[in-house]
Amino acid sequence: MSPIPWLVIVALTAINALYVAAEFSIVAVERGAIASLARGGNARAASVLSVLEDGTVLDRYIAACQIGITLTSLVAGAYGQATIGVALAPMLEGTFHLTRLTAQSASAVTVLIVLTTFQMVLGELVPKSLALQYPERTVLATYLPTRLSASLYHAFIVLLNGSGFLLLKPFG
Repeated sequence: MSPIPWLVIVALTAINALYVAAEFSIVAVERGAIASLARGGNARAASVLSVLEDGTVLDRYIAACQIGITLTSLVAGAYGQATIGVALAPMLEGTFHLTRLTAQSASAVTVLIVLTTFQMVLGELVPKSLALQYPERTVLATYLPTRLSASLYHAFIVLLNGSGFLLLKPFG
């Protein structure tokens, strides 16, 4: 089997990790620490501070993180099943003398378990812990790609946030 599918999965997991780190760090960072850095001339800290001080912008920033996390997870799963799962099924069929359908099912379950574990540990838990342990460094490191994502996802964010607000409206 070619290493390319695994490299794509690693890249998608890294992108997912970036979004997770960005989301947790923007929520965990202390405004005072970022304000101090901004006063000291740190331009990126000044930009982060402007996000923290505007609830609408902060909401869109977090939404961009959540969309990025969801998209990378879904693409990784679909891609993994379409590449790794398809390549694994014949190996399972030949090695364990399984029927084609049984091998395909076993392959799908195996890929699902392996990718989910990989994604949860390296794409979710590790970046969350790092973001909570080092929120200032993490928010500054993830700010630019997350702002770019917020711009790219703008229409989708407006649609999703608007839908969410409509659903919440009856609850005040």
